[in-house]
Amino acid sequence: MKKEFEKALYNFIHHFKYTPNHPNDIDFDQIAFANLLNKCVKEDKDYTIELYGTVPPTHFGGWDIIID
Repeated sequence: MKKEFEKALYNFIHHFKYTPNHPNDIDFDQIAFANLLNKCVKEDKDYTIELYGTVPPTHFGGWDIIID
Protein backbone atom coordinates (compact mmCIF):
# COMPACT_ATOMS: atom_id res chain seq x y z
CA MET A 1 0.00 0.00 0.00
CA LYS A 2 1.47 3.32 -1.01
CA LYS A 3 1.91 6.02 1.61
CA GLU A 4 -0.33 8.55 -0.22
CA PHE A 5 -3.13 6.01 -0.51
CA GLU A 6 -2.81 4.99 3.13
CA LYS A 7 -3.00 8.61 4.32
CA ALA A 8 -5.93 9.45 2.02
CA LEU A 9 -7.83 6.36 3.16
CA TYR A 10 -7.25 7.27 6.81
CA ASN A 11 -8.48 10.84 6.20
CA PHE A 12 -11.57 9.53 4.37
CA ILE A 13 -12.47 7.10 7.15
CA HIS A 14 -11.88 9.75 9.81
CA HIS A 15 -14.05 12.28 7.95
CA PHE A 16 -16.98 10.12 6.79
CA LYS A 17 -16.81 7.42 9.54
CA TYR A 18 -17.00 4.49 7.08
CA THR A 19 -14.73 2.81 4.55
CA PRO A 20 -15.16 3.39 0.81
CA ASN A 21 -15.43 0.71 -1.84
CA HIS A 22 -12.42 0.58 -4.14
CA PRO A 23 -11.91 -0.43 -7.78
CA ASN A 24 -12.36 -4.13 -8.50
CA ASP A 25 -8.96 -4.48 -10.19
CA ILE A 26 -6.29 -6.14 -8.07
CA ASP A 27 -3.67 -3.76 -9.39
CA PHE A 28 -5.56 -0.45 -9.45
CA ASP A 29 -3.88 2.96 -9.56
CA GLN A 30 -3.56 3.81 -5.87
CA ILE A 31 -2.39 7.37 -6.50
CA ALA A 32 -5.44 8.19 -8.64
CA PHE A 33 -7.75 6.63 -6.04
CA ALA A 34 -5.97 8.57 -3.27
CA ASN A 35 -6.58 11.78 -5.23
CA LEU A 36 -10.28 10.89 -5.45
CA LEU A 37 -10.46 10.24 -1.70
CA ASN A 38 -8.74 13.55 -0.99
CA LYS A 39 -11.22 15.30 -3.29
CA CYS A 40 -14.11 13.67 -1.40
CA VAL A 41 -12.81 14.92 1.94
CA LYS A 42 -12.02 18.40 0.61
CA GLU A 43 -15.47 18.88 -0.98
CA ASP A 44 -17.32 16.93 1.76
CA LYS A 45 -19.04 14.73 -0.83
CA ASP A 46 -18.51 11.00 -1.30
CA TYR A 47 -17.92 10.36 -5.01
CA THR A 48 -17.22 6.66 -4.36
CA ILE A 49 -20.96 6.10 -3.92
CA GLU A 50 -21.55 6.80 -7.61
CA LEU A 51 -18.29 5.38 -8.97
CA TYR A 52 -17.76 2.23 -6.90
CA GLY A 53 -21.08 1.56 -5.18
CA THR A 54 -20.13 2.50 -1.63
CA VAL A 55 -23.09 2.10 0.72
CA PRO A 56 -22.88 4.44 3.72
CA PRO A 57 -24.22 2.99 6.97
CA THR A 58 -27.66 4.19 7.95
CA HIS A 59 -27.24 3.84 11.70
CA PHE A 60 -24.44 5.43 13.68
CA GLY A 61 -23.95 5.09 17.38
CA GLY A 62 -24.25 2.41 19.99
CA TRP A 63 -26.81 -0.24 20.67
CA ASP A 64 -30.35 0.64 21.72
CA ILE A 65 -30.90 -1.05 25.04
CA ILE A 66 -34.49 -1.43 26.15
CA ILE A 67 -35.19 -2.62 29.68
CA ASP A 68 -38.65 -3.92 30.48
